[in-house]
Amino acid sequence: MKGNKMSKPTMTFQDFLSKTIDLCKSKYIAIPEGEKERYGKHFEALRSIIFGILTAKNAQLNSLIVEYSLEGSTGDNLKVAKPNEFDLVFKLQIPYYESIIVTRDSNFPGNVFLDMTRVLELLKQDPREDYQGILKLLQLQLVNAQNFLVVDKLRSWLQSLFSQALNRINNHVEVDGIVSALKYKTCGPAHTIFVYGELEYSVDFVPAIRLGAEQNVLLADQLKYFRRANLFYWEAIPKLLKVQTQTSSISFRSSFYPAEWAMLEGTHENCRDAIKLMKKFRDVKTNLGNLKSYYIKTLFLWKISNEPESYWENPLTVILTEMFEDLAERLRLGVLPFFWDPELNMFHVLTPDQVKEMYKCVRGIPSALREAGVQKKHYSRHVVHRVFCHKEERDLQWCSKRISKQKRNGVKRLK
Repeated sequence: MKGNKMSKPTMTFQDFLSKTIDLCKSKYIAIPEGEKERYGKHFEALRSIIFGILTAKNAQLNSLIVEYSLEGSTGDNLKVAKPNEFDLVFKLQIPYYESIIVTRDSNFPGNVFLDMTRVLELLKQDPREDYQGILKLLQLQLVNAQNFLVVDKLRSWLQSLFSQALNRINNHVEVDGIVSALKYKTCGPAHTIFVYGELEYSVDFVPAIRLGAEQNVLLADQLKYFRRANLFYWEAIPKLLKVQTQTSSISFRSSFYPAEWAMLEGTHENCRDAIKLMKKFRDVKTNLGNLKSYYIKTLFLWKISNEPESYWENPLTVILTEMFEDLAERLRLGVLPFFWDPELNMFHVLTPDQVKEMYKCVRGIPSALREAGVQKKHYSRHVVHRVFCHKEERDLQWCSKRISKQKRNGVKRLK
């Protein structure tokens, strides 16, 4: 009696959906091989040239900079499709920084005031030439009459230095014999340089005031992640506030990027892939321009804190559906708490109409993904492509398939 042939396992619709999402991930999310290194090499050369000029021409800045940190989507390894944006944080360590008096800004959760009174007293007593130069800088350019560090004073000082540096190289840079044009502007806390030429990208150079772990004044629940990462420092970012109050000019945003990086790094790759796919979804929707990458990242920080590590071992289809549900609910309520100080609603800078517009765009995605998991294969593919690629890309795919099909049927051109 002949044995029965083993039948080939049947692919379920859920398996097919996962496979289609993986295909979208490789086609629309992954950075082409070699591009990361090519852009990275040019960026490093630009950074070296710019800060070489800045630190050579200003002794105070040279003394203050203690570290450069590549942050944002590129630093998190969450950049989508093309490495054309860089966020470089240059950390400024003021002498006797441990004596900066840090207090919470009661008007703006997540923000702090930096009282330099004790630092100035200690600098006056220190005869070292470089310390006296920093004392002069603080007194004449960076603090107010009450000795608080001022956000706009710090921005203006750095703006002058960056402008001078760009003028010295005539707004051009040469790397490996190739000349690129440069354009400089300030935006929020960033000093942004746009690069034009063979490679086109932008760099946000963001200053940060280094502070010690013991100076932290935010809530303890979230700070356990800061301690788990064995971190000794955090930063205050000079981010201008849109709402003006008597104290808004001296209010700095607290930043815990290394702790965020450690939280994301400790998760299964499905977590980072889901972030990238949601960012791609944001990029292809014209009415999601206000959905910042940091909002998406914050959504995932909350999920990491509320779920066991094993959660991220779920299929990517499951994770994506639930994360879109979370995003839709946050937008419906109009509230996304800042992870490090939940009293701050990160959507407060948006109008109700802007939030509503994003909600209308997102609300149907969870049910569409769920439906795709139980529908026919061609429908599943259509849903995934509709969610994660531009309309022009979908039309091109449809035309290509139509032409191929008609060629197989002996038709040489579309009617």
